[in-house]
Amino acid sequence: MRNFSSLFISLSLVIILTLANPVMAEEPLPAHELDEVSITATRIERKTAEVQASVVVIGEEAIQETRMFNIKEVLRGTPGVLIDTRNQGYDSRIIIRGAGLKARYGVRDIMVLLDGVPITDPDGMTRLDFIDTSLIEQVEVVKGPNSTLWGANAAGGVINMTTKSPFEREGGVAKVGIGDYATRNYHLSYSDDIAETVYYTLSGSRRESDNSWRRWNEFETNQASLQGAMMFDDESTLETYFGYTSADLQLPGKLNEGQFKEYENTGQALETDGPWQYSGRYSDIFFVNAKYTKDLGPWEFKPVLYLNKWSHEHPITGRINEADTNTFGADLQVNRDHRLAGMKGILTFGATGRWDDQETDYFRYAEFSTTPRGRIIEVLSDRKGELIETQDRRVNLYGFYAQESVRPTDRWIVDMGLRYDTIQMDITGTRTEEYSYSLGRYIPAEDPDDVRKNFNGFSPRLGATFKFTDWLNLYVNFSQGIQTPTEGEISENPDLNLVTVQNYELGLKARSQSWAIDSAVYYSPVEDEVVQVIGPGGNSQYVNSGETLKRGFEFSGTWYPPWEALNGLEFGAGYSYTDYTFRDFTEPVRMGFEVVNMDRSGNTLPFIPTHQYSLYGRYRHASGIKFKLETFSWGSYYMDNANTEKYEGYDFATNALVGYERGPFEISLNVDNLFDQYYAVEVEKDTQGVKRFSPAAPRTFIVRLAYNF
Repeated sequence: MRNFSSLFISLSLVIILTLANPVMAEEPLPAHELDEVSITATRIERKTAEVQASVVVIGEEAIQETRMFNIKEVLRGTPGVLIDTRNQGYDSRIIIRGAGLKARYGVRDIMVLLDGVPITDPDGMTRLDFIDTSLIEQVEVVKGPNSTLWGANAAGGVINMTTKSPFEREGGVAKVGIGDYATRNYHLSYSDDIAETVYYTLSGSRRESDNSWRRWNEFETNQASLQGAMMFDDESTLETYFGYTSADLQLPGKLNEGQFKEYENTGQALETDGPWQYSGRYSDIFFVNAKYTKDLGPWEFKPVLYLNKWSHEHPITGRINEADTNTFGADLQVNRDHRLAGMKGILTFGATGRWDDQETDYFRYAEFSTTPRGRIIEVLSDRKGELIETQDRRVNLYGFYAQESVRPTDRWIVDMGLRYDTIQMDITGTRTEEYSYSLGRYIPAEDPDDVRKNFNGFSPRLGATFKFTDWLNLYVNFSQGIQTPTEGEISENPDLNLVTVQNYELGLKARSQSWAIDSAVYYSPVEDEVVQVIGPGGNSQYVNSGETLKRGFEFSGTWYPPWEALNGLEFGAGYSYTDYTFRDFTEPVRMGFEVVNMDRSGNTLPFIPTHQYSLYGRYRHASGIKFKLETFSWGSYYMDNANTEKYEGYDFATNALVGYERGPFEISLNVDNLFDQYYAVEVEKDTQGVKRFSPAAPRTFIVRLAYNF
């Protein structure tokens, strides 16, 4: 079927390098870090065991063991987090505890940060195109509402991707990765200082793949960045980031049932369903930010400024978008150490402003074939035709927050916080033509109505951690978050309401010298959740549900065998259970020329599996040899809001790593989907009963070389 000679050659190369020097000096392995430091959850440094939330910190070693083509490879298997991609590039869809389920592309309902700087737009939309994953050193995930500190649109959680500061870097690193399907990954970075006060890191990366197991599935990205850091005489610091990305991504269509069965038989998906065969995103992005830190006795000031300039062309269903977006942001955080009624305390407060201005032109497709009655059968290219609509969107967000953290005794930590946000949306435009889903062709259209919406909301939080023993902490937490509809959702349905998410959570965190356990149970009612309704032809519309209830349990554990003979061995497991139901929801379903509201109250939310498992084993010898095996299982889930049919999910999708590291050199072989399973990462069913499948990638591999100088 496919030639695996390159894979065996690569594996042999690893073994040869290992055996080339049979007498190797063994260096002690680093000590296990079983309690990482979290900053995102509370905006101040705190051990994860003391945080009153479910927090996952993925460190540098775990990241280095992945291909790092996208954030999926780091987050996959995290309990409560569902993530996958349609083309194995940077097009990741992320869902945390059900938040983000409605997203057709990009990330919704989750605040995403790069080095603590928001890259999420004021309306809650995040694009990951411009993240250079080769620079990421750590990823932190906070699950559940964190709007109290990070504002509206952090109702589902927060993800912070951290790069290594120029203060902490020295010298350079060169990386090369070569794999099947014309996969290539190149990275070069260099760090130094000027006069011992100014530090910098220059970097460049390129990633590409033709992903030819599917049609229209190529991607490539070129990235360059300059990070600067300066330390002043008063020990205040200034850190800056200048980044540019050119990213081209083809988005393959979904498969009908017959095409998916063909994929299960052959591992090839060279045909897709529907007329829209040339979807994609072609982007140019500039991202600039500056962070300043200044201590004045008990006071700490941390202002942040940032700019994201994003231009892209985006062929989608019915039209081609061409957009220019400018997002400006500022955040002033102040921390003050003090005493409150004799208790040690830290007061954190500040203000946030974000301003987003987007101008979009919409074009009809230039080339397509039709039936004699004019219905579009298939577009023939992604070339733009006539301009049919223009739209100007402006979103402003203003927020004010405060949180008090106190330690009544050595065993207790109590956090109390409150935030207020206001979000203003202003959407205007002109339109001469639109695509009619019912007729399947372009028809004349009137100018759309102007949309002006204001959303306001409070986000309180109250949590406490109790140190039950030296190794066991218990926590309880109540938090509330707010979520706005995105600009695109509001322009399609101006009647959408603000989403309010409440979360009641009880958790346990245990740490010893050789093992760590985190577990949590949560109860989360959601008012006015925005729900995706998939109509004929895959057309999506968005409506509010009256109430949704989300209940779940999460567990993760890590164990290092304490016996000297097994030094370097590590095992881990993760599990999540979910029970997400519509308490009050009617779904609009087209029947002929009428739309009928069907009651879905009591139904389970689609796509979210009841059970999700992950297991891994890792071994690292002091000589530099390392192995890792990880496997994932995703239980069954309903395909639609009506709960008419389930997809069985998949069991034990397995990835493997074998590598060798000695001095400045490292070589490794990564194999994804080791046993070549053919399954779907998503199956959806529209309101007319038509099923569409997004297939997972078959077995792929990449050989990676790295040299530190």
